[in-house]
Amino acid sequence: MDMDDHQVISLCREGREEGYRQLLARYEGYIYSLCYRLTGNREDALDLTQETFIKVINGLNGFQINRAFKPWLRQVTVNACYNFLNRRVPAGVSLEQPLDEGLTLADVQPAIEDPAREVEWRDTRRLLWEMVERLPALYRLVLVLRHQEGMSYRDIAEVTRLPEGSVKTYLFRARRRLRQGMAEQYGWEG
Repeated sequence: MDMDDHQVISLCREGREEGYRQLLARYEGYIYSLCYRLTGNREDALDLTQETFIKVINGLNGFQINRAFKPWLRQVTVNACYNFLNRRVPAGVSLEQPLDEGLTLADVQPAIEDPAREVEWRDTRRLLWEMVERLPALYRLVLVLRHQEGMSYRDIAEVTRLPEGSVKTYLFRARRRLRQGMAEQYGWEG
């Protein structure tokens, strides 16, 4: 029987194992993927996936059934990752740099018709993702939330409990580091 999220949540609220199994089967991959993109570490992502599911199960009674489930689930997942990353971020990161609108990851993929260029683009994307994984945790966090999860600055600020200006600053710095890394790799003018 194919159930929607609200039916699955109702089963979970009743304490029925079928509901928990359905929830896990439906969202385990999504949660793991988001945790991995935010942490850059498979083991941390696995731990955070388990931690997130525990938080989700414990929080289902407080979930407003008339709202969409996936945005709430994303919020719980991001909060778990943020708290994890926040414990690992070294103190003293300066937020004094001025903002500048920069390159967005969503805008860098060209339309490719040539197979050789497709291979080159795939290599470029792999290199770019490796650079993203090496970013400081908070830079990576805001970059992924903005460009892969499509969250607004305000939503990111709310999730991370950072001022909106700080979110923009981290995003600017993340983009700048990626531009610099790509410039060094490909000999571009920065």
